[in-house]
Amino acid sequence: MAGEAWKRLSLNFSLKSDNPDIQAIGEILPWYGMNALIHFLTPYGLEQFGGAAWGTRDVTQGPVDLLITLEKYDEARKVLCTIFSNQDPDGGWPQWWMFDRYAHIRAGEAHGDIYYWCILAVAQYLQVTNDLTLLDEPLPYYSPGSSSEQEITPLREHLERLIAMITASFIPGTSLVPFGGGDWNDSLQPVSHDLAQRMISSWTVEMNYQAFMQYQEICKMDGNQARAAEIEDICLKIRTDFQHHLVKGGQVAGYGLTGSDGGIDLLLHPSDQKTGIKFSILPMDRGVISGIFTPEQAIVHQQLVENQLKGPDGARLMDRPLLYKGGIQEIFRRAESSTFFGREIGLMYIHEHIRYAESLAITGKADEFVKALRQAIPVDYRKIVPCGDIRQSNCYYSSSDAVFPTRYDADKEYDKIIDGQITLRGGWRVYSSGPGIYLAMVIRRLLGLRVASGMITFDPVMPFSFDGLNAEITLLGKKLVLNYSVRESNFSPRSITINGKSAGLQQEYNPYRKGGAMLKKEQFLDLTDCEENVVEILM
Repeated sequence: MAGEAWKRLSLNFSLKSDNPDIQAIGEILPWYGMNALIHFLTPYGLEQFGGAAWGTRDVTQGPVDLLITLEKYDEARKVLCTIFSNQDPDGGWPQWWMFDRYAHIRAGEAHGDIYYWCILAVAQYLQVTNDLTLLDEPLPYYSPGSSSEQEITPLREHLERLIAMITASFIPGTSLVPFGGGDWNDSLQPVSHDLAQRMISSWTVEMNYQAFMQYQEICKMDGNQARAAEIEDICLKIRTDFQHHLVKGGQVAGYGLTGSDGGIDLLLHPSDQKTGIKFSILPMDRGVISGIFTPEQAIVHQQLVENQLKGPDGARLMDRPLLYKGGIQEIFRRAESSTFFGREIGLMYIHEHIRYAESLAITGKADEFVKALRQAIPVDYRKIVPCGDIRQSNCYYSSSDAVFPTRYDADKEYDKIIDGQITLRGGWRVYSSGPGIYLAMVIRRLLGLRVASGMITFDPVMPFSFDGLNAEITLLGKKLVLNYSVRESNFSPRSITINGKSAGLQQEYNPYRKGGAMLKKEQFLDLTDCEENVVEILM
């Protein structure tokens, strides 16, 4: 029964191979599917059983990724409408919010990245479905009063209010957004309102750039070329200021700190004299994913991750923890006050590790990509991470937590983690948008199957050991049997045949490597005219 339900949900997706990496990934997928549905429908996990709020950025990542990748477009549209119906009239959102009779319970603030995920989710939906009627959908803004008091506008206006709110927040003299209540790393919330306005998260700036680039595409799809040109100009200014203020000596900083003279000092960077932290992975991964890095910067920063931010369990948030001084907060709240060395405090957060894997796929580093996918699942975990503790093998762990008695011990002996001398235990189970992101990444990055802008893209990223991989999936109502021959390259197929017929291909744009193979949706549908369609992908 459960197996049949998973087949229906997953478009009959399966992987077949004798390769142990493929077998492990295939084994975890149904369980991650269940975890993703728990996070979406009943948002709490085994370690957070008293929860039930929707985190704005959580829902716009895992659930939206999952629903769109698995062609649940009606459901994805409903999710987007629900999200934007909970938007504040000023254009923003709270960090989280609740439903039904508890709808009045909402967070009092939001981290600075919340808004960009909402733009990216709408853009992803529109690019895949071309359902422009969504922009005309009349949706309310949140109002604590009765429904009759709610203001209602088309989604198009909701987006424009959000864009206006973001651009109005730019730090004077720049096109850089302030840190605000924090960024994705919940442990690095600034300790004061002053710092929140003076600090700049490089990662949040990259998110702003990526979201606005996608909003530009929405404007083009909507026929508003003038607005698209305006947004493109803003993106150019964001990129210019990012490169000028937040990159020094060829390395992106974690944060900038504006001074009274208008200058910007860097934190979490080799030049940082305040924190002792020299490397931060968030802007290094997002620099690639957002496209704000040059090809040369992508190479440099991915090498920095390999040299400075890798542990036996994967990519870590920073090169070492912030120094613990008995809970005294000087710059960041939880990172300097928490007595527990786990989750973000312990620096190995699986969600960001999955984003690290995504950046590897974008740049075509196949062996590293697959190893990262394996490190993000508990199946045969100790074969991949020998110092890992025993873990429940059928659920998502939100973090890999080093076993230290105290924060002081963690500060003093952190390097022992990198050397594999410290036991690593699994953190919170199930609750995260990570499982949905992981599932989508296996289909969209490992198998390389993507639908967007009227094109079908085949862009697998696979090591040579995956030669002979067989996969099955139903795509756009067409049952596919995919046979991968990984012979000369780890990415960018040399040829694709469908039911014995060669497909006329275009090359997808990728600034960091040779892109995938694309064919028009109409051609794909014409070629897949059999009950079971065999696709041969030669790399």
